[in-house]
Amino acid sequence: MVDSSSGIGRMSTWVRQNSGRDNVIRKQIEYSKDSIRLNTGKRLIENYDQLNGAREITNTTGLTHKHDQLSTVNAKAGSELELAESALKSMKELLDQVKDDALKGASETQDPTDLSILGSQMRNLGENLYQLANTKLGNKYVFGGLQSDKKVLKYTPGDLFGNASYKEGLADLGERQVDKQQSSISLTNLFNTNSQSAVYDGTVFTSPLAANAELNLVVHDGKSEIFVGDIALTTGDTTAVVVTKINAAFNAAGGLGSIVSNNAGALKFDTSLITGNVESAKAAIIIGPGNTLPNSLASLGLTSRTENGVSKDLRQALNELDSAYNSGDNARVRNTLIDIEENLRRLTEAHSLLGDLVTKFEDRSKNNSDIKDIVQKNYTEEAVIPVAEAVQKLSATQNVLTATMRSSATLIKQNIFDMIMF
Repeated sequence: MVDSSSGIGRMSTWVRQNSGRDNVIRKQIEYSKDSIRLNTGKRLIENYDQLNGAREITNTTGLTHKHDQLSTVNAKAGSELELAESALKSMKELLDQVKDDALKGASETQDPTDLSILGSQMRNLGENLYQLANTKLGNKYVFGGLQSDKKVLKYTPGDLFGNASYKEGLADLGERQVDKQQSSISLTNLFNTNSQSAVYDGTVFTSPLAANAELNLVVHDGKSEIFVGDIALTTGDTTAVVVTKINAAFNAAGGLGSIVSNNAGALKFDTSLITGNVESAKAAIIIGPGNTLPNSLASLGLTSRTENGVSKDLRQALNELDSAYNSGDNARVRNTLIDIEENLRRLTEAHSLLGDLVTKFEDRSKNNSDIKDIVQKNYTEEAVIPVAEAVQKLSATQNVLTATMRSSATLIKQNIFDMIMF
């Protein structure tokens, strides 16, 4: 018979051997993982090495990619704006030269031959300015806004400047944007603005007047200022009488024509009614309270204000200047200076706005780069294991594996001895 107790003893030996073997295998696996960590520099080998480890690394990697893309996009937009800024600077230099030449041409000392020479130079300056308006980066017109595939100015060299078409005759669709930030500048104010007279339309007042009233009036007809001064109106004056009195005072002060009309019971001031009116930014209507009755403007449906006209765009201004030079007309050259100066102001305004956008995109690009650095640092802490730490972990795991193997070897020896004894 076989002693049952000895059977139990041999079964216990078998279990201990399997346990020792499994323990060695586990420690070998841990040693293998720590070896991989040292060789690859990766902290996490499997998703379950750390709670939510894979998800955190995925999120961090996604954020890094996102801010890397934003930095690239913002940097590209910044480059486009810098190119546009350079083009505007060159355009202003050309227009400054056009103005300086026009100042010479405005002088009566310049004869038709001199004006013809200035006209030839102006044509070269103007056509170069048009070319700069069509500045491209790759296949994109930098001043095209959302219509970046359209020429800003379609123009045939040698043709009349006024025949250039703005964006091929299409309406502006708006500016480009990057991450909800404007990333282009339109030149519509410079090349697509219609001239206007100065206009002010008051509100309807009760006619006839219930009490005496007074207003102070100054008018600029586009060439010179006309100080009309205080205009007194009397109780019982009807709308027609008020219009007659204001126009009479205007003519007495040196104006020609009418400055005000009856617009369905309201006083409408408009410099287009003046003989020889010039539609330009210098045209102005300035209404103020009178010195004697300063609080009576409201009874006339008026408020203190200044209304200005609008100068023609640069296409029309260059067209007029070209014609003035060719006709040898110093006075026309002189009149065109008003519009050239206003377009210089528009150009300066666009340049200022462009500089502000360049600064914003530089700041955005830097901010995205800084955020990316922070995210990458977090990624390094989560996913990358330093060499020193990896070596330390591998050494510790190796020591544990060695000790486990020794223990397992001792167990096997003891088990063999037990088997012999039985």
